Amino acid sequence: MLYMTLARFIYTCGGTLKGLNGTIESPGFPYGYPNGANCTWVIIAEERNRIQIVFQSFALEEEYDYLSLYDGHPHPTNFRTRLTGFHLPPPVTSTKSVFSLRLTSDFAVSAHGFKVYYEELQSSSCGNPGVPPKGVLYGTRFDVGDKIRYSCVTGYILDGHPQLTCIANSVNTASWDFPVPICRAEDACGGTMRGSSGIISSPSFPNEYHNNADCTWTIVAEPGDTISLIFTDFQMEEKYDYLEIEGSEPPTIWLSGMNIPPPIISNKNWLRLHFVTDSNHRYRGFSAPYQVKKAIDFKSRGFKLFPGKDNSNKFSILNEGGIKTASNLCPDPGEPENGKRVGSDFSLGSTVQFSCDEDYVLQGAKSITCQRIAEVFAAWSDHRPVCKVKTCGSNLQGPSGTFTSPNFPFQYDSNAQCVWVITAVNTNKVIQINFEEFDLEIGYDTLTIGDGGEVGDPRTVLQVLTGSFVPDLIVSMSSQMWLHLQTDESVGSVGFKVNYKGIPKFSIAGKLPEIAPPLTAHSICGIVP
Repeated sequence: MLYMTLARFIYTCGGTLKGLNGTIESPGFPYGYPNGANCTWVIIAEERNRIQIVFQSFALEEEYDYLSLYDGHPHPTNFRTRLTGFHLPPPVTSTKSVFSLRLTSDFAVSAHGFKVYYEELQSSSCGNPGVPPKGVLYGTRFDVGDKIRYSCVTGYILDGHPQLTCIANSVNTASWDFPVPICRAEDACGGTMRGSSGIISSPSFPNEYHNNADCTWTIVAEPGDTISLIFTDFQMEEKYDYLEIEGSEPPTIWLSGMNIPPPIISNKNWLRLHFVTDSNHRYRGFSAPYQVKKAIDFKSRGFKLFPGKDNSNKFSILNEGGIKTASNLCPDPGEPENGKRVGSDFSLGSTVQFSCDEDYVLQGAKSITCQRIAEVFAAWSDHRPVCKVKTCGSNLQGPSGTFTSPNFPFQYDSNAQCVWVITAVNTNKVIQINFEEFDLEIGYDTLTIGDGGEVGDPRTVLQVLTGSFVPDLIVSMSSQMWLHLQTDESVGSVGFKVNYKGIPKFSIAGKLPEIAPPLTAHSICGIVP
């Protein structure tokens, strides 16, 4: 097996794959993939067909090396899930005719890697949904109209719907009417929730949850129904304890930390919640009422519900009797740590604004408005923002110059919050930047570029960049430009090098960068014919 090496110990491989089926292996499989790997495979099917991948082997260094899956081309908007560890993942089916895999490894320990079989699905096929651990599958046909059934081995309880039917949906493709059930040990937490409403809470809530918890709940409704899930409490150890939710848009949502999440509306007739904790800190956990609605009764209006923790301001809890009373008051959104809030009117139509203390950067909406959602809830239009401390960056002036990400050309730091503000000496000039090099961990590390105004204000954002494609020229409309680098806690990359200069206004139009670079067959690595 061959793979290409670049300077600074970054290994690249991958390529574009076409055809009815095939196999993808990580470089070096099964003897171990290289450190510093950055490999992307893009599978392309015939238009209107879909792609199913089935894992035949999977072993990546847990929490440090990842296989990211994209329902489409490898762009943050298509991100589906991120896999790590030593458990064999279930089959995954795309919703489009393009599916991408991206392997990212750090600069230390390795593992065996992975082997994936991929197959192009006709629009009339649902594909093999797989067998859950400790489960048994009955049925070998997976086309529209076919039914399959599941059971569990002795000592395990089946959670979910035992029978799945392959149905044709509204976009002329086939899909299973329910998710694959799971087999839960008789004494394990979780369960199958049926009925028009209920409440799901972490074990022992409102007391602290247990360490090493692994709980799965499946909410099941009738075909055509949707499910709304609204959190009233949410406290978890950030990044290490999490709640994974499937069955909405995007297909997989990961929740962690101390902020109450926005409401979640299913785009199917089921929702699945998977709660996982590590062996360290413990918190209250979560509580979330749910309600089943007919599709014509409940439509998401795009607002994000942000309930407070003051019981006097909480909305009416959903129960078997339905919704009790409407509220015309949003809960107190509070103030961001190391920041301030302007505004104390929380009634419908009111707006509050946020700012950060010196040396802190605002992340999120600068202002939020109290609005009506689902006829009865008063909800803020967005989360309360957070204020992150600046860890690097500078204020730049002058006719021209150059700056780089921290440690360039070596790997930048984890958990970085860097801000550069470029100001033209002459107010009649604008700022032009061009990148000599650019490589950020796609989907997790970002460089946000804004046109004047306050750093982090969404209204001034020009571009949000990620991945390894070198952007085109970017030009401000004012005499100031800011750049905000944010990195997560895991594997990084080499970063970027930027040249800037002041130019006369309207002398050049800024161009938008392409979403992703084209992949060519000569770069293919880790593909078995």
